[in-house]
Amino acid sequence: MVRIYFYPNIDPRISPSPSPYMPCFKRVLKKKYSIVNQKHLKNGVLDMFKFFFKADLFLYSFIEDLILYRFGKFQVIFFVFFFLGIKTFRKKTVWIMHNKYSHDKKRNLWTTFMYSLMIKYSDLIITHSQAGVEFIEEKFPKSASKTKYLVHPVLQSFPKSEKREKKYDFFIWGTVYPYKGHLEFLEFLRDNELIDKYKVLIVGRCPWESYKEQLTTFVSDNIILDDNFYEIEEIAEMAMQSRFILFTHRPTSVLSSGALMDSIRMRTPIIGPNHGAFKDLSDYSFIQTYRDFDEILTFYEKSLDAHVSYEEELIDFYHSFSWDAFGEKFSNEVDRVIQKPHAQKLEEEIFSSSK
Repeated sequence: MVRIYFYPNIDPRISPSPSPYMPCFKRVLKKKYSIVNQKHLKNGVLDMFKFFFKADLFLYSFIEDLILYRFGKFQVIFFVFFFLGIKTFRKKTVWIMHNKYSHDKKRNLWTTFMYSLMIKYSDLIITHSQAGVEFIEEKFPKSASKTKYLVHPVLQSFPKSEKREKKYDFFIWGTVYPYKGHLEFLEFLRDNELIDKYKVLIVGRCPWESYKEQLTTFVSDNIILDDNFYEIEEIAEMAMQSRFILFTHRPTSVLSSGALMDSIRMRTPIIGPNHGAFKDLSDYSFIQTYRDFDEILTFYEKSLDAHVSYEEELIDFYHSFSWDAFGEKFSNEVDRVIQKPHAQKLEEEIFSSSK
């Protein structure tokens, strides 16, 4: 049985924004592989060294964000040496590329280096958006053949409930980061004298006080900013009271979105930018994509007289892109990597990988 080191293996109970992605990923992996690091991560990169000879394959998500953690620069340096060891001993590396680059902008040189390292020297790259494949084909064409697009898996839908009164026109949820474009959307409504026409509910913790202050200037009877954390079931209840779940993300870095997949479970129509996973899934009638904010309002106005049922489409979607279905597709890709002989010579190149 192939032995896998799984990163990050973080205790979801201490995560500021827990996601089902990692626990579900581990669950489907365990059906076919042995995960060697069962205990939760405590010492960053140093934990990896303990499992060097116990794993055949190292599976990474968000490893490019090492610089953001405590002793980030040292962790990146230690990881480079660890990565050299992986390649020297002919072990395999799989990287899940969730975004085109980190959402953190302050340490771009370090994250750019890590992206370059993982793209050039991972044995397999999994992206949850066709835009990820296109990005690598354009920027790193030599790595295109080892990049595979697998749709972000989805959990089953939330239970049906009685029809809810639509209290809100647009529901925006999730941790409030500047790259998600909340401020730009509110400015658009204000500049077009529409701030009092649509009722917008924004729910999620905002880590940046200065950004929160900017958003707060728009708060009114129609614009509600709820700076609190809610369980996903509570989020689903709010979604069912809304005409649309809205994503105002800037398209520059976003590829896939776990929040999009969770939103699909909430049985409420979705509007998102015409990019990444939103664009990939726009053939489904429950997802609309926009190129500018004006189109959001067009979708809204058209929906007022529409009576559309998405039930059959949703059932098909949950079946096609379940975690079990994803696990089968992922293991097929991993098996090909395991059987493929190691061909790259990295020792002399790895320190120049950011060029």
